[in-house]
Amino acid sequence: SGELLNATLTISGSGAQVKDPVFNFIPSRWGIVEGKTTSDIALRNRDIFESIMLKTKALGVTTFKIDKLDAYFKVDGPLNQGVPELHAVNIPSDFNLAMTNNTHLRMQPNGHFRANLLAIYNEKNITVTGGFLHGDREQHNYNSGYVDSDGSSGASNEWVNTMAIKGGENITIDGVTFQDAAGDGLVVSSIYFYFDSRHIRSKNINIKNNKFLRARRINLTLVNCEQVFIDNNEFIDGGIDMDNSNGTAPSSNLNIEPVRGRDASGNLIEYERVSNVYIRNNIQIITDPVKNPKAGGFMISHGNGPIIVENNEMINCSVSFTTTDGVIIRNNNITQGTISGGRADNFNRTDFVFNNEIYGNTVVTDGTAMFLAGNGTVARDNYLEGNIGLSLGAGGNSSNGLSNTVISNNTIKAKSKAILSMNTQSNVIISDNTLELLPGSSFSFTLTNTWSDINEEANFVFENNVITGARSGTQRGAPPGLVGASSIILRNNQMGEVQINGGSRINVINNDIESSIGSNGVKFTADAPQTRFIDNVIRIYPSQTPLQVECVKVVDNVVLTTVTFENQECIEL
Repeated sequence: SGELLNATLTISGSGAQVKDPVFNFIPSRWGIVEGKTTSDIALRNRDIFESIMLKTKALGVTTFKIDKLDAYFKVDGPLNQGVPELHAVNIPSDFNLAMTNNTHLRMQPNGHFRANLLAIYNEKNITVTGGFLHGDREQHNYNSGYVDSDGSSGASNEWVNTMAIKGGENITIDGVTFQDAAGDGLVVSSIYFYFDSRHIRSKNINIKNNKFLRARRINLTLVNCEQVFIDNNEFIDGGIDMDNSNGTAPSSNLNIEPVRGRDASGNLIEYERVSNVYIRNNIQIITDPVKNPKAGGFMISHGNGPIIVENNEMINCSVSFTTTDGVIIRNNNITQGTISGGRADNFNRTDFVFNNEIYGNTVVTDGTAMFLAGNGTVARDNYLEGNIGLSLGAGGNSSNGLSNTVISNNTIKAKSKAILSMNTQSNVIISDNTLELLPGSSFSFTLTNTWSDINEEANFVFENNVITGARSGTQRGAPPGLVGASSIILRNNQMGEVQINGGSRINVINNDIESSIGSNGVKFTADAPQTRFIDNVIRIYPSQTPLQVECVKVVDNVVLTTVTFENQECIEL
């Protein structure tokens, strides 16, 4: 009977088994010391706890239950210590560790840079439920200068985690609270590099109903794994600054960060790989965004699809991806955060950056609701409300920007600009969107595009969009749109005044252009060679203003070259 087991009982003979595979662990029977203690006692706690799990498993226990326990465990030390390899409390295969709200496992404060409170190393078929895992974030010695037995060191202490899964298969983590890790709350990785024939993959990992709190680096990290299901968790204050420790990069709630590189010949080396990840029905929050403006967020730095982020609630937090394929961000509700898709220096990169989708999301923020850059994204059917609704490309290197992207059927409500584009736009289609500009907005859109090859079309298309605003006295009240692009088509839009401040090869075709009162219909503040206006209707309101307004106005000292107008209809109201 499991009730007979204790630290002093000796079982002789072979083949002994418990009658009941459910074992109730009572710490006092095994010599566990609770409360704050010395490192020697905390190490003994670790050894006892792990050895009892292994011993009871050998006797036929499959469920190891803990209720009241509040103890410290020393899990730092040379990496070749511990059973089997990670210096942690290691959980064996075919085992259920069941804890309650009365169970508190605490990491003994240390100065190591690579320690884990709980670990699953090359094991299968494990469930961990309930309990609290406490890191040593506020007591950690970040200046220890620790050097491991193999000569390695880690001054940043970024890999001190409350739990690690390394080479685990068929693992469920359910209802656990991870808090105050000096590094990450939970890390999922594999054994050996992805390209290594010895590679042992983490796969079929279920992370559900957990709470992640205040990890110094990342609350949940995926490094090398597949078939990961992250459902109905709370992610709170990942990477925030605290009294004794500032957050450290990337300071996020969740990050997918496999390492890639290239050999001397430029061939891709996948040291790690993450694919088939499903992030659903979670809540992520930063409780004090003023104090921690860069903390939090679901971040996908690299990854191979499908990676699906859906039906999540995000408060003062964002979601982003950079060098990925097959990412889908859909049906999320984001308050005071943003969606960031891609990175500008991935412009026209079709090898690893393609087939990403963003749709059905609601974003309401005082900042920018969505950023798009890089390559290969479809953004459709979103509601975006912010100071700026949608920003395309990025500042800096003008050869970077956005490519092979479709932006359609979105509703964009903005206080300043609905759409802002920077740098090169190639094969970008913005179509069938509704742009609603709020009082005080300066421009409906500012479309710029650096495209130096005059023999090629950039295929930057802005078409079938309806733009409205709050300017009185006109039908739609739209503020002006500013264009300074090369190789762009504006076609079949309902919009306000068009201001052209440079660029070239601008084709303005079959639009309904309505100026606001006191404004011109089209205004050139700079030359735009090889620009054509074809079949547009331009509405101006000279009778409602003492100012002199014109359907087409060229400011003083500007001379237009190779700009043509064909079949324009000018309506004065």
